[in-house]
Amino acid sequence: MRTKLFLLAGLLLVAGRLAAADVTEMAFVLKVSGDAKIKTAKQDWTVLQKGNRIRNGDRIKTGENALVSLIFIDDKALMKIRANSEVEVKGEKNAKGIGKELAMQVGEVWNKVTPNGPGFRIETPSGVAAVKGTEFYTLVDDQGQTFVYGIEGLVQLLNELGEVMVAKGQMGFSKKGSKPTAVAATRTPDWSLGDETQELDIEFENS
Repeated sequence: MRTKLFLLAGLLLVAGRLAAADVTEMAFVLKVSGDAKIKTAKQDWTVLQKGNRIRNGDRIKTGENALVSLIFIDDKALMKIRANSEVEVKGEKNAKGIGKELAMQVGEVWNKVTPNGPGFRIETPSGVAAVKGTEFYTLVDDQGQTFVYGIEGLVQLLNELGEVMVAKGQMGFSKKGSKPTAVAATRTPDWSLGDETQELDIEFENS
């Protein structure tokens, strides 16, 4: 009996690894402007271009005056990456699709996440922003401090010392050694408005 249990546990472990490995293509590059590069498991930094497929584990880095627009293939969640940013795109399959985990070291991103979707998290050096369906901006400065601006819905901002919910019109803040906080935003980023979300969605459908 013990041998059978060990065999079953081993098979479950292998199956779990295979399921995670099945997540390959995650997103599609809709637009690129300025200096943007991609690093994959098979290739060092190369120029990122419109039409590129983003796979699990790929890293995107943007230079001065750059802007990259992505759409995630499974649920059409949208992401825009601003200049001077670095983001790693990761994912794992679940019952609703592909749960997305973005590792962000520095820079700014805008996200519009599908309501009741498979899950979406942004990990930064000082916290994690977790959502189930909302629109928000995330900024990580050169000291690793995290700022989250709520546009629609709620964003959970957490670190090892606590958590806070960031609502529409609020700014969440997290840094190492302190609990996250949320206050009324004195300003809200609007740099993502240059490209209409509907236009990006239509462009993906026609590609």
